[in-house]
Amino acid sequence: MVLRRKLRFWFVFVAVVLVVGVVLPAITQFSWSGFMTTVVSDYNEAAERAASYGEEDDDDEEDETNLQPMTVTLDDDAIDYAGVETIPVSKKLFFSELMAYAKVVDTRDLLRWRSRINQLQSTIRVAQVGEQAAKQELERLRKLANNTGSVASKNVNYADASWQEARANLQAARFQLEDAKTELLQGWGNPIASWVLDKPSKEFDRIVSRQDTLILVTLPVGASLTADVSMIRVSREGDRDSARKAYYVSPAYLATQQIQGETYYFRISTGKLRLGMRLDAWIPKNDEPKTGFHIPEQAIVWYAGQPWTYIQQDEATFKRRALADGDIVVGGIFIESGFEAGDALVISGSQMLLAEEFRWQIHDEDDD
Repeated sequence: MVLRRKLRFWFVFVAVVLVVGVVLPAITQFSWSGFMTTVVSDYNEAAERAASYGEEDDDDEEDETNLQPMTVTLDDDAIDYAGVETIPVSKKLFFSELMAYAKVVDTRDLLRWRSRINQLQSTIRVAQVGEQAAKQELERLRKLANNTGSVASKNVNYADASWQEARANLQAARFQLEDAKTELLQGWGNPIASWVLDKPSKEFDRIVSRQDTLILVTLPVGASLTADVSMIRVSREGDRDSARKAYYVSPAYLATQQIQGETYYFRISTGKLRLGMRLDAWIPKNDEPKTGFHIPEQAIVWYAGQPWTYIQQDEATFKRRALADGDIVVGGIFIESGFEAGDALVISGSQMLLAEEFRWQIHDEDDD
């Protein structure tokens, strides 16, 4: 009985499958492959519509982010404790600068060069005296030999040889002096070499007496000193405001091991500088100033990786302005546009204004 029931069940199942899969499609012209294609197509279209809705939502979110309010209005209580202070903005001329490193140069080598040059010059003078004496002796013996014949020819020959030797010594001394001058020039450059060679030399005297100090300035890699730069600013503490003037001397024909940039010699009043000190230098990039606004450090706040500042629009309203297009300079940021002369620049309380601005944004989002 059980076996018959199983056979009957499978017979009915196969019959139903044949009717649904073969007989009905033949009568109604229904296609299973077309049906599956339609299902897949409908699914893909639905997925694309869902994706497009997601992108539109993302765009809306981006637009909302880009259109974030940049104005904050303080109530009476907030104004009392905010401690906001402002100064009027004014247009200024600004000379763009680059920062470099400098080092106080050991000038004792110049003293050694002065001593060496003096010795070589003395050697030349001694050789000149010897050459003149040998020449005079040769001329005397020649006259005696020609007039009286009392001098043997071999003595004349000896005198001539002595004179030739004296001439050679003089020439050698002159060569040594010229070689030394060339070596000095190659090592220190023409202006400093002339300090050593010239007598008297005011510049050399001020260097060796420590009234002036020679410094070696190394520019950043890829930077160059413009031809019209004759003065830079130098400081021991890295403070631009306290930097002192240093005056251009010449290119330096050596590079530092730490920074492979162009090197130059500058001269500065010694003051408290000491041998080997490392200094910070500020060098003009060009001789043409820019016109714009200097935003001091105390007026700058950072948000989303960019610098901003606030301008007071009325007693309780403040507008945040971008400084990303400005140049970071000593003491703040220099920007050429975006402000008007007389704008009330917030120099105290900017951080509180930023916090207050975003606190109200959070409240607005909660209300939505």
